[in-house]
Amino acid sequence: MSKLRVGVVGAGLWGNNHAHAFNVLPETELVAVCDIDEGRAKKMQQATGAPLAFTDFEALVARDDIDAVTIATPDFTHTAIVLAALKAGKHVLSEKPLATTYDEARQIAEVADAAAGKLMIDFHNRVNPVFVQMRDMVAQGRIGAPRHGMARLSNTSWVPCEMLSWGARSSALWFLGSHLVDLLRFVLDDEVSRVYAVTRKGGLAAMGVDTQDFHTSILEFSRGAVFTVENSWILSRDNPSLVDFKVEMVGDKGQIQADPTHNGGLRHVTDGKLQYADYIGITPTGASRIGGFVLESIARFVDAVVYDAPLLADARDGLANTRILAAIERSAAEGQPVTLA
Repeated sequence: MSKLRVGVVGAGLWGNNHAHAFNVLPETELVAVCDIDEGRAKKMQQATGAPLAFTDFEALVARDDIDAVTIATPDFTHTAIVLAALKAGKHVLSEKPLATTYDEARQIAEVADAAAGKLMIDFHNRVNPVFVQMRDMVAQGRIGAPRHGMARLSNTSWVPCEMLSWGARSSALWFLGSHLVDLLRFVLDDEVSRVYAVTRKGGLAAMGVDTQDFHTSILEFSRGAVFTVENSWILSRDNPSLVDFKVEMVGDKGQIQADPTHNGGLRHVTDGKLQYADYIGITPTGASRIGGFVLESIARFVDAVVYDAPLLADARDGLANTRILAAIERSAAEGQPVTLA
């Protein structure tokens, strides 16, 4: 069987995760990498062994020797790349969110419906073992009907101030809330019907990153469940993990609590502080393994294209996600609940 020939757009941390997966999976061949920064593109090419490197994504998607394009660029840049790749007949894997406006997400969904290639959104928590078990428990009626809960996915200020060069052009809502909103839709198998949200600014602006410090939202689902959702970018850098991730769910017959912030079994004290190390998310166990659930979701894209397996999350999931996040932004701006028809 001929291999799926892949080009990766975005030479940051996540783009390198994509490239690693395509170098290891037996069904794929990494053909090209791309980044607007030529130095980063060349560095990624050297590190991954990709034959080609580009600074223009349009040049990459135009090539006949590339079957699939994966996108690991900043939140607000996805639309143009996704549309160009779909219109060129490629299969596409895009990191979340699909887009940062509802109109752009709807445009992508319409093009995807008519496209020859498949489009998958990389909501990798759909293969996180913690949340797959949670979804199964809900589906099996283990806690009865879900009634209410809370979900928190936040970062220390190191993420917007240092890890991301583009923090001021995004927010914890788009960067992290996109994961939580999809996760709740996935676990509950339900849609959001109304949102109410508040946000505040000031802390990050004082650090030189002009974006919201946090969003706190209430999501009402169509079957009655109500969740409080928190996304913050101002957690103290003294935290042992740069991520704080918790989901609690109460049903009329029981409850579930999940804390995938860290893996608990592996702790270390370095640089004068307690820290937690990942070993279920991205850590490969050997050179011929892609790693944990984060890279497994990339492999699911390959399964969908090569073996016609179901997409982990499709354009309609991406559209629903962006629609909810945009409604949260609107609610926070207007100080009123927003109903989603």
